[in-house]
Order: sequence, then C-alpha cells, then structure tokens
Amino acid sequence: MMLNGRPVSVRPDDLAVLAREVVADLTPQQRATSATSVTALTPRIPQQRTSSSGARAYGGSYQVPSSDQDRTLAVGLAGEAAVAAWPQEQFGVEPQGSWKSGLRGHGLAGAQPGDDRLVYDFLIHDGDATYLYEVNASTGDSREIVLGESEVRRASRLKPDETYFIVHVSHVLDRDSRDIPVLPNPSSALDLVGYELAST
Repeated sequence: MMLNGRPVSVRPDDLAVLAREVVADLTPQQRATSATSVTALTPRIPQQRTSSSGARAYGGSYQVPSSDQDRTLAVGLAGEAAVAAWPQEQFGVEPQGSWKSGLRGHGLAGAQPGDDRLVYDFLIHDGDATYLYEVNASTGDSREIVLGESEVRRASRLKPDETYFIVHVSHVLDRDSRDIPVLPNPSSALDLVGYELAST
C-alpha cells in the first residue's frame, strides 16, 4: 500500500510499523479532533451503489476476498491508530486502557489481545460519562459505513451514561487529505439527520 505516496508493507509482521507511522504523521488539526463533538457534514448528492464483485455479505459483516485481507486489515489498523492518538491527548487516557478491538495487538507493542466481541473499538470513561467509539476507515471518501448486526445491536442498547460514536477516518493513508469526523449514533432517531440507510 501507499502511505503518503510511498510504499509500505501490509504483511502482518509489519503492521506495528504502519501504525506508528500513521500516528507520527497526524497533523495538529487531526490530533485536535474533538472526541465528543459531532461533526456537521456537508450534504452531497448520493452516488448509485454498485456491488463489488469479490465482496459478499457473511454473518452480518463485510467479508473481502482473501487476496485483499492484508490490505483491509492494514486500512482498519491505520484508522484505529489515528483515533488512538487523540483520546490520550484529550482525556489523558493511554491507548492501552482505551483501545479494545482485536487490532490493538498490532498497534500497541506488547499489548494484550483485544476483544472484537465488544463491538466497539475504544472505550473511555470521563467522570460519569462513558464514550464508545466504533472506527471505520477508508483510503478514499466514500462515506459509506458498514456496521455488523452486533454493532447495530450494541449502538441501540446503551446504558444511561453511555454515548456511542462512529469515527470515520477517510483518506487514512494520505496525511494532507485525511479527515477524522466524529459522527452520531446512527441507531438514535434524533441523530439520523445526515445519514441515509443504504441497505440492511
């Protein structure tokens, strides 16, 4: 894959290097993205959805062809590594304490394995408030977010002190174009402004 125009390895053994490089090249503006303020997105004309020939739905989640597994894993890790940087700065929470997904083992040296069954990627306690973050990353700006059935369930069954956010990291491998908007919970009727349901 290309990170800022230069090739980087996406082999599983090299993912820790990719995560460090993404964090190192975050801009001050990207690091300062508010972790609790929802980003207002500009509306745009929806594009016609096309099905991807190699992709198929499986078990309520998105499955890519096996030849693309390394790339998909690397893009996901790059997105989560970018997001791991700002809760630390804004809440004083180390990534070891907030990063919960299975990708944390690639992004944090010597970290215990994460647990994807939690169906969120980051968990932050801030006083009486609890914030859950699901990270979606893309190399472009499709703005299409895929949530599995368990993620939708968790987002719609929150405790009174919990707030669920989606963080969509677009252009994750391009420092100059990278954007990290924090989006509202799509399971809340009030917050559905700005979302369009593409499929179920």
